Amino acid sequence: MPLALMAALANEKTLVPRVRMAIAVVAQEVFLENANTPGNPLRFSLARSVLSPTDLQAAAMMVGLVASPLFQDAAMTASSTDPTAMAAAVTDAQLLDAVRAGWDAVAGVSPAQATGARETPAET
Repeated sequence: MPLALMAALANEKTLVPRVRMAIAVVAQEVFLENANTPGNPLRFSLARSVLSPTDLQAAAMMVGLVASPLFQDAAMTASSTDPTAMAAAVTDAQLLDAVRAGWDAVAGVSPAQATGARETPAET
């Protein structure tokens, strides 16, 4: 997807309310996670800070969402390159999956932490 189209989609006004709700839903899911879930302290902290997401928080997450392969694949199912049509082509389930997939990165959980692996300090 061209960057100009991604930028237009990331600024699509009809998508922001849906992203806000998806963030709130995933935050609630994180609150129910087992405390032993890899990365839980960071995931929980993000959930607490975005429980009632503002338009600014949703807009900030939009860039990462639109850049994600899950979201792009869903948006490209539209038979148009119109950002409104592309946003409408993304189902709620696909939007929730994209938010879930990006949660660890936004929370600051490294890939190693997310899989439960121990990270070793970088050599200096």
